[in-house]
Amino acid sequence: MALGELPVRPSSVREGGTVVIVDPDSAHTAAMADAVRALGHAVTITATAAEALASIEREAPDILVLAVTLPDMGGPELARRASLLSAPPDVVLVAERATPEAGLVALEVEAAGVLVKPVNAARAGGLIGRLVERHRRRHEQQEFTEKLRTLSALSGLITSARDTQEVFKALARAATMLLGARLVHVWVDDPRAQVLRVRGTYGLDPEFERPLTEYEVISYGSGMAGGTFTAGRPEFIFGVRTSPRWKNRRLAEAAGLHAYAGLPLMAGDRTLGVLAIVFGERGEFSVEEKELMQRLADHAAFTIVRSEAREQAERDRARLEVLYAVSRRLASVHDVDGVLNAVVNEAARLLGLEAAGIRLLEGEDLVISARTEAAAQLMTRPTLRVGESLSGRVVASGQPLIVEDIEQETVQDPEQRQAALRVGYHAYLGVPLKVGGRAVGVLSVWGRAARSFAPDDVALLSAFADQAAVAFEEARLYAETREREREATNLARVTAHLASSLQLDRVLDLITWSAKELLRCDAAAVWRYDDGRDGLVAYRASGMPIERISHVVVKPGQGLAGRVLKERKPLWTRQLTRSLQDDAPDASETATALGLQAALAAPIVSGEEAYGVLVVYRRAADDFALREVTLLSTLADHAAIAVRNARLYSETRQREDENAQLYAEASTQRERLGRIFDSTSDGIMFVTQEGRIEAINRQAGDLLGTDSDAMIGGDLLDLLEDRIAEAGAEDGLPLSLRTLFSHTEGGEGDLALPRLKRVLRWVAQPTTEGGGRAVGLTITFQDVTRDREVNQMKTDFVSFVTHQLRTPLSGIKWMLELVADAEIPIDIRSYVADARDASERLINLVNDLLDISRLERGRLEIRPQPTDLGALTASVLEEVAGLVRTHDHRISVTGVDDAPTVIADPQLLRQVVLNLISNAIKYTPRSGEIAIRISGVGDRVRWEIQDNGIGIPRDAQRRLFEKFYRADNVFAVETEGTGLGLYLVRLIIEQFGGRVWCDSEEGRGATFVFTLPNSGVA
Repeated sequence: MALGELPVRPSSVREGGTVVIVDPDSAHTAAMADAVRALGHAVTITATAAEALASIEREAPDILVLAVTLPDMGGPELARRASLLSAPPDVVLVAERATPEAGLVALEVEAAGVLVKPVNAARAGGLIGRLVERHRRRHEQQEFTEKLRTLSALSGLITSARDTQEVFKALARAATMLLGARLVHVWVDDPRAQVLRVRGTYGLDPEFERPLTEYEVISYGSGMAGGTFTAGRPEFIFGVRTSPRWKNRRLAEAAGLHAYAGLPLMAGDRTLGVLAIVFGERGEFSVEEKELMQRLADHAAFTIVRSEAREQAERDRARLEVLYAVSRRLASVHDVDGVLNAVVNEAARLLGLEAAGIRLLEGEDLVISARTEAAAQLMTRPTLRVGESLSGRVVASGQPLIVEDIEQETVQDPEQRQAALRVGYHAYLGVPLKVGGRAVGVLSVWGRAARSFAPDDVALLSAFADQAAVAFEEARLYAETREREREATNLARVTAHLASSLQLDRVLDLITWSAKELLRCDAAAVWRYDDGRDGLVAYRASGMPIERISHVVVKPGQGLAGRVLKERKPLWTRQLTRSLQDDAPDASETATALGLQAALAAPIVSGEEAYGVLVVYRRAADDFALREVTLLSTLADHAAIAVRNARLYSETRQREDENAQLYAEASTQRERLGRIFDSTSDGIMFVTQEGRIEAINRQAGDLLGTDSDAMIGGDLLDLLEDRIAEAGAEDGLPLSLRTLFSHTEGGEGDLALPRLKRVLRWVAQPTTEGGGRAVGLTITFQDVTRDREVNQMKTDFVSFVTHQLRTPLSGIKWMLELVADAEIPIDIRSYVADARDASERLINLVNDLLDISRLERGRLEIRPQPTDLGALTASVLEEVAGLVRTHDHRISVTGVDDAPTVIADPQLLRQVVLNLISNAIKYTPRSGEIAIRISGVGDRVRWEIQDNGIGIPRDAQRRLFEKFYRADNVFAVETEGTGLGLYLVRLIIEQFGGRVWCDSEEGRGATFVFTLPNSGVA
């Protein structure tokens, strides 16, 4: 309902009734008027309708007594016009005679009564008296109804309206109308300013409202309303113009103000304001009037409470929105400065303050991390100590700190207090930023005006502080994670270099550089113990010229490095020159010249031997954290591994040279014993799954040296065992043939028959019936004696050549390394490096050829035994973990934990698994997917590796396991390789009665599979 629609009107309660008599016949009007006056009612006599209308509009009478006939207007017309007034009177009609026409007129004007002349004055007075009483009761009932409607409409307005100013205006207007007041004010408490403010006013005359503008704010206890607010109870005062509490006397005189009613607006124990109602001349207030005033005051109090709740809800919503926005900013932890700036700006805005800032703990100091523009005047010192100033006290206590007026604060340093007051700030609120229960900073807000802070203000600022603490912790964890990643990357580089290089100097250079970078130091050095000089001397350095420190000799037990060498544990100091002055003056002078102050050292220990010390240096006198000590110790361990690898490499080279000489002599003898076998035609036989020969051709019998007809129905394995035993062979039947019938996959291999001077190449393929069920094997035999002889000749030739090349190649590499260490031009150094890499590849090729030669000639010692294929695979994966990370591959493994055991030589089988996994890693583009699966299939164990790499062309797959063969598309990935790896894999797998093959489609990856017999050992 709009404000203007409130159904209110001035109260018209009078002591007696009012009667207007309209009749030109004065003969009977005087007596009738006296009779009515005798009853206590006011009477006005008029002779004409015009006079009557003026009197009616002026006096609003209860009863209108009129003659039917008037000189200027008919009585019925006057009655009709009177009925149109806002408060129409009851009509009594006076007729000349009692006629039907007079009755009809009475009905027409809805007359309350009819008098007939001559009028009996006493009877007329009684009738009019009764009508006045009835009219007054009806009028009072109407006023009560109107009052209820007004209060109901006011309640509806309070419930629905959002503008409290409009509600207070309507409430003041209703009070004016319902109570007949001259002026109504609604005063509302402003607790922060300690004043009352006018929020709604209404007066019968609009000019009464204008003088109020200069009295819109009063302090507690001041004036009429201020006194009522302080008293906290209703006040009713008469004679306001003479009261010392009434301030605006000019208004009181002009408006004729006399009586004051003040009712405190209460909500529980809280006084929210005052409803002030001012009247003109009047008597005491009735109980009903006081009850109405109290009801209006309750409405005003409810409006304030509802407004406060709505405003609080709006504040909470706005605060939650801001907190949510700040929380979303936290998702981008890289923008921690943006989060902190958002926190300070929104905290100041939502709390209605002018400045805010954040200090975070760094070491023992609180440093500025974010602040509003206005806070720059307050946060002038870059650092504060914990406990210093208001911010430092918050961190020291770990609790919020409220200062309502800095001017009254006595604990704060006077200089800092005056500094805040000089720039106009009085109020302060600070809350700690906590991480894990520990204060790591402070969020502070300042206000120019002194003010109190409510609990929800502290809670809001604490919520912002929690957001800032989360941002701080996220940033710290992010930086720490990045640092760990950087450390892991550098350690991986060192580890990879250790695995790929046996050049000690290059590895130690990488370690010193990594130590300097990872620990954020200015320099690093490796000090090696020199037997000739009986002390530690600088061997490699980073961040400082080695020439500046090469003259220094540090004895064991002297100085920092000497003590570390002797005690074999990490040590550090931030007073390096002082620690060296007594024991090592030369080292002290050098450290001073280089500006080095702090140092951390870790021993380089290989086994029981201390090789030297790894030291990092800083030009600032800093402490070293435990993490840094651990990291340097790890790098020192890597240096020890590099030293050990270099020594092992040197010893291995010496042994290899000796073995090469012996092998060359043995090969010369084997070459003289080679024989050339006659070739024969192929043979074919069909064998059941039990190994019984069902069909065989003549060529097969000839190749096996027996009558083919006699072999029908015999056991193939028994026959072959007999033939081998007759020849006196020591090796017996090859494993690939002995396990041939334990599975249905078939197989292939060589069968040597020394008695017949033959080598047969046999290939077994499953034979299936119409339904696809395997019923046996079809075996083909081919005399490959000549082929094997040629291959042997090739092998012998390659073996001879490799032995002849190995020694000069090693010499060439050694001489190239000497040249590389010398002072030579950069362009020549590049040529030398290329030549050295080429010699290294040739040496690796020679070694691979020698290994294959051993396998082909049967000179490699093989020890088949039950082998845990799953554990072996897991071990190889650990070995190549660094290579996997370098290529950023993802490897999935299935069946490792419950893989069956197989019969194989663990070392040779490890070589197979390593070769296949390494190939998958190398030939799969970066960030590829590799899957390894191990499973039992009948009495066989299946191992396979699948990648999504470059794949293998179909025409290349049949030659994939041949010696020196490489598919054409491998050159698109890497150019190194000899084509011997898969050939070696095939030789080893066939040694143990297994098969190996490849399924691939070019461009869509490859799957390499091998199967081996199940050992049957759980």
